[in-house]
Amino acid sequence: MSEDGKVAVVACAGMDKPLGSVSTLSVFKVVGELRPKETTLITLPPLLAGVTLYVDLVKRFPVIVVDGCAERCATKLIAKNGGRIRGRILVPESGKKYGLTPNTAADVGSDGRKLAEKIAEEIGSLVDKIRGGQE
Repeated sequence: MSEDGKVAVVACAGMDKPLGSVSTLSVFKVVGELRPKETTLITLPPLLAGVTLYVDLVKRFPVIVVDGCAERCATKLIAKNGGRIRGRILVPESGKKYGLTPNTAADVGSDGRKLAEKIAEEIGSLVDKIRGGQE
């Protein structure tokens, strides 16, 4: 656990893919609404560029990764940068579990928004477990 008790939340950067957009929506919901004081958002582009501040953050905070597809690019990039992954969600599996399919990357539609909400709730639960030492 980091000294301030925060958990880093990382979303897939696949913005041209519907499930990538759902990943991003779910993470924004957690960081912006559900657990704003308990989480910090880490975006992938600075990690890909090797920006020291972001590399240090993924090493310092426990990380929850939300991958938008089976390629698991977010997971791979966090691991490559020495991040401590404590939770992972694969959006396609969540979509199957809840029976929800987003429309497009630009407009995920009603099902996509519902899926993002469900995933955000899962992320929130993971944050609570990690912060409570129950990882």
